[in-house]
Amino acid sequence: MDRKSKMVEGKVLFLAQSFVRFKDDISSHYLFSLAKHISKSGFSVKVVAPHQSGLKKAEVIDGLPIFRFRYMVGHFERLAYTGNMYKMVKENLINKFIFVFFLFFFFLKAYRISKSYDIPIVHAHWWVPSGLVGCLVSILLKRQLLVTTHGTDLRILDDSKIFSLLARFVFRRAQYVTVVSSFLKTRLVSRLNLPEKKILVIPMPVNTQKIKFSPGRKENSENVILCVARYTKQKKLDVLIGSLSLLKEWEIDFKAIFIGEGPEKENLKEKINDLSLMDRIKLLDLIPQKDLNHYYNLSRVVVLPSVNEGFGLVLVEAGLCKKTVIGACSGGIPDIIEDGVTGLLVPPDDYRALAHAMRKILSDEGLAKRLGENAYQQVWKRFSPEAITRRFLFTYRKLICN
Repeated sequence: MDRKSKMVEGKVLFLAQSFVRFKDDISSHYLFSLAKHISKSGFSVKVVAPHQSGLKKAEVIDGLPIFRFRYMVGHFERLAYTGNMYKMVKENLINKFIFVFFLFFFFLKAYRISKSYDIPIVHAHWWVPSGLVGCLVSILLKRQLLVTTHGTDLRILDDSKIFSLLARFVFRRAQYVTVVSSFLKTRLVSRLNLPEKKILVIPMPVNTQKIKFSPGRKENSENVILCVARYTKQKKLDVLIGSLSLLKEWEIDFKAIFIGEGPEKENLKEKINDLSLMDRIKLLDLIPQKDLNHYYNLSRVVVLPSVNEGFGLVLVEAGLCKKTVIGACSGGIPDIIEDGVTGLLVPPDDYRALAHAMRKILSDEGLAKRLGENAYQQVWKRFSPEAITRRFLFTYRKLICN
């Protein structure tokens, strides 16, 4: 029994296949932020996540207990913290074998922690594998189950009927399902025929400690265009590069910075070279949030041209720095950007419309300032840790009543 059980309102077990491995780690940092704020608001939170070489099996980071399960030996613990677990398992027979052990030991650890500490609520992030594990734990120990889908886990539903059947089993077992955007809610309702009242739209919180407006910085003489995204086809960075080529043709002065990682990096470099944009576009690898804050404040405009984006947290982070944001009118992005009020929306895959939107912002300082200020006010009202935590606490209390 948890020694602090009499002093807390309730207990929650977070299950996640990706979680911070050390302080200032960027891996699923939003989950870490959410868990910390919930733990400071009357609920005891414990986390079960995968082990990785060099990590402790159990430790406390910023007051948050994290229990890690081992599922293989040495370098074979390679599925977690990559951002592409599904692809790794799908394309490699050995990884399929490893994934079976991953699920088994994930379940064992989650079962033991939930039972040992008498935790009545299991909050699984991503329906697979965490949701599957949480589903089994909730059945065997009669726990309340909350499943949060972040978007990437829904894309695999189109690959196989088996995935749809498993997902339907998990989501129907859950007392509530939370999604990070109304786009994902619509997709869940139509794809799996789930009741709308069971699905709650609750986005992930922005880290207001690491990402913040820096009013004292000197204005940059260059027009810096920033894009923070994984280097994948879905992010449509090739469309953005095409738009930047137009800006160059129009003789607009700018510098663009891309920050991310992914399989499309070499293709993006090739396109940049083909369009002779080497002196205008810089590709950077992923960096810690404390350093990312510098680039947000350095920029004039932040762009995310993705299609079917689950949410678009980088746009929220940019708003926190009072930056104008431009996004494709697709997926969950319209949940963040109110066109002409908190930023600009453009048709997806339309590099000309995107170029015109960027030119509009770069040439109108007053408009950029107004949109950035509006975005800042919206972030604090809708996406701050305090606002998001209140909504999850309300959901937990309903689960306790059940």
